[in-house]
Amino acid sequence: MVGKWSGLAVVVAEVVLLTLPVAAQERTNGPDQELVTRLHQLGQDQIAMAQLGERQGVSQGVRNFAAAAATEQRASDNGLMVYAQQKNMDRVQVALPGGALEHGVLLRAPIANSPPNQFDYRFMSQVVADRQGVIDAATAAQRLARDPQLKSLIGDVIRLQSDQLVSAQEILAKTPAPKPTLNPVPLPAFPTGVSRTNTGADQPPPAALKPGALNR
Repeated sequence: MVGKWSGLAVVVAEVVLLTLPVAAQERTNGPDQELVTRLHQLGQDQIAMAQLGERQGVSQGVRNFAAAAATEQRASDNGLMVYAQQKNMDRVQVALPGGALEHGVLLRAPIANSPPNQFDYRFMSQVVADRQGVIDAATAAQRLARDPQLKSLIGDVIRLQSDQLVSAQEILAKTPAPKPTLNPVPLPAFPTGVSRTNTGADQPPPAALKPGALNR
């Protein structure tokens, strides 16, 4: 499930990034402003995810990682906003939440509702997927950026995400995976021991099998 939600977030991010030159050619700071906006939105999602890890992480290592990730991501995001101001971009537009935060809320919900004995593994698994997705999106953004300064700034984003990815993978490797459920709850219509295919409806009653029953 984690992989599916991550795949959705990455696809949305990359589609938006890759279609920007056509959609925004005529605007002031058009494509570059759109790139900054999308990266800002993804950064805000990562901050929210890190805050979740700070609050609900079971192990100290997970909580420490989440706290550091939130701090580093805020600094990275502040750099994007300073750049937007320097380039006279529309800061209100750049700061709009857009669709990324909506996907983030949906993405975080099952993790936030995880039992304590499953939270760390699910959280770190999602962090790994998130970092991989943002690296892909930022790499696409770097190719599309027009301003060399923005290309350099996005390079810093990629390096930060790569460092966090390595750290997250190391923590995940040490985090026990949740044990599979041994006794799944049966479907209401099919209690344990009742066949879904052999219902007995095609079997004659025992009395019909007695000798002479057919001649009565």
